[in-house]
Amino acid sequence: MYKAVRTFTLDVPVQTLLDVVWDVEHYPKFVKGVRKVTILHDGERAREAEFRAGIAGMEFRYVLALERSENSVRWRRLRGSFRDAAGAVIHEGGDTFRYENAMDPGFAAPGFAVRFILERSLPRLIREFCERAKALARERAR
Repeated sequence: MYKAVRTFTLDVPVQTLLDVVWDVEHYPKFVKGVRKVTILHDGERAREAEFRAGIAGMEFRYVLALERSENSVRWRRLRGSFRDAAGAVIHEGGDTFRYENAMDPGFAAPGFAVRFILERSLPRLIREFCERAKALARERAR
């Protein structure tokens, strides 16, 4: 499985960023490429969601299981496109977070191409989540 990891800082309450990552049903509003998300099972600390997304001109449909703790949101592929996928946003302390994303496409693709897509998409995803978290923090501060 190919993996990309980035550490970043963000000056918002920890739970604000984790709320943004957890609220997958809102992804189509702010995450490029995510077209639709349907919650299949919704619990306080665990949920399953079906995603429809477009990447590099291809459409993908997959189901992720998400788990939330006090300091992280983690996800893993259950079924659908890709052989395997997993990731997490983890609070490392203070205003530091780590974003991990891993994927095995399950079809013939050069490893360098998969790594390139993961490495290139991670900064954009972090930016999208951070912008949304800052807006939510401002809204909650009112």
